[in-house]
Amino acid sequence: MTDLVFCNANIITMDPLRPRASLAAIVGNRIVSVGGRESLESLKAKAARIVDCAGYTLLPGFVDAHCHIHAFAESLVSLNLSSRGQIRSIADIQSRMRDYCKNRPPGAWIRGKGYNEFYLAEKRHPNRRDLDAAAPMNPVKLTHRSGHAHVLNSLALKQVGITEETGDPPRGFIDRDPETGLPTGILYGMGEYLANKVPFMDDGEIEQGLMLADKKLLACGITSVQDASSENGLHQWNRLKSWKARGLFHPRLTMMIGLNAFVEAQQDLFVSEADCTDLRPGGVKIIVSRTTGNLEPVQEELNAMLTAVHTAGLQVAIHAIEEPEIEAACNAIECALSRFPRGNHRHRIEHCSVCTPSMMKRLAACGITVVTQPSFIYFSGDRYLKTVSGDQLEHLYPIGSMFNSGLNLAFGSDFPISDPNPMIGIYAAVTRMTEDKDAVLPKQRIPVADALHMYTLGAAAVGFEDGIKGSISPGKLADLVMLSEDPCRVDPSRIKDIKVLMTVLNGRIVWSDDGIAPEFPRLDGL
Repeated sequence: MTDLVFCNANIITMDPLRPRASLAAIVGNRIVSVGGRESLESLKAKAARIVDCAGYTLLPGFVDAHCHIHAFAESLVSLNLSSRGQIRSIADIQSRMRDYCKNRPPGAWIRGKGYNEFYLAEKRHPNRRDLDAAAPMNPVKLTHRSGHAHVLNSLALKQVGITEETGDPPRGFIDRDPETGLPTGILYGMGEYLANKVPFMDDGEIEQGLMLADKKLLACGITSVQDASSENGLHQWNRLKSWKARGLFHPRLTMMIGLNAFVEAQQDLFVSEADCTDLRPGGVKIIVSRTTGNLEPVQEELNAMLTAVHTAGLQVAIHAIEEPEIEAACNAIECALSRFPRGNHRHRIEHCSVCTPSMMKRLAACGITVVTQPSFIYFSGDRYLKTVSGDQLEHLYPIGSMFNSGLNLAFGSDFPISDPNPMIGIYAAVTRMTEDKDAVLPKQRIPVADALHMYTLGAAAVGFEDGIKGSISPGKLADLVMLSEDPCRVDPSRIKDIKVLMTVLNGRIVWSDDGIAPEFPRLDGL
């Protein structure tokens, strides 16, 4: 018995052996047949359910190769301070905080997310005095849009133990008043430090945020995510297992682990069933930065870290944004491979925002995959055009050149830093247009089919899962998304406005927009 048959569809399979089809049949959680109308009659008699797609487009379910689940869930139940939330000044932040505190008891932590000093009238970060004026009775932690800077008020600084005498932690920087030497409340590169000091959000709140995140991702057609949080360890793994077991989060999930967790557990505690496709451990996340002005970790330490992960047979995912960090990451991978050659390692560099042609060649020669975020061009491109120096702007998110150089590429959104909607990332990669319709390096545009690949089969491949997902092919997992239009056949300017009509995960329809496609019968289980 065939459980589900999608017919009369415009199927973009992402399978080079059969790029287009009109019918896909599912048994259990697997695709069993992909073909044309000639297959329909033979399947009708043994099909439990047939869905006439009315010519709408079917794609493999989208795979977000770089995101942050816990942070996304928190952001949806925290104070929204983004420019998209009409925050235009520090006074706006203070006003939102005062209103928010009315429903919070004194002493309860206040968390705000997504502020961006570029869009504030003052063109600066808020400081502890700004926050003290709005919330004197509550510890406050605001998180910058990037996730790499935070602002604490005086009460929060006291509770996490930061005083005038506190030294900068490794890879972090405490901003200080140049006259008094007192902390201003602005902290750079101290996310891990704060994660160990600030109490976790209440379970009820975080689970409320998780369910909102779950609904948002399914509505975007995202059926798999790769969590790239460097703080991930056993606590986060067990929490995700619990959420999965209780049905609070549906997309398939790969959880990278932080370097500390790798050192402590050597991956032994992060286990799943051999055939598990729902929750599995991923690579080891290492952050390379210059928050303090110097490369952290230094090259010798980075080489040792990467070699340890490499010789353990695991994948490494290195956060590296600008040229010095990317070069250090490449050096470390080259060092490990020269000492311990290993094919198909699929080591990855996350972001790789500023990359020169010569560096692309080195990365490609090592078999490195770059996981980058084209949606940043759309959401932050206008800021880039005003603030990024000319020599860096010339090589900013050079996706077209990367692809042409032979580099393996995968796309992610880095949510909650950016909206998770893959159609925006695809639009940005294809058009290079910002939200204000300015072009950023238009020569770096790529074809629609390639952008789709990087959000499906390419993203699955960087997680070693291209054998089970990423294309609509017999034997693969039945994860599909139905779109209102064919991205390859509409004017590129309309790609970002394409709607998700239906999301299929594990052979089940888990989300449907009946308002957009009222002609679809309401199926059991919707």
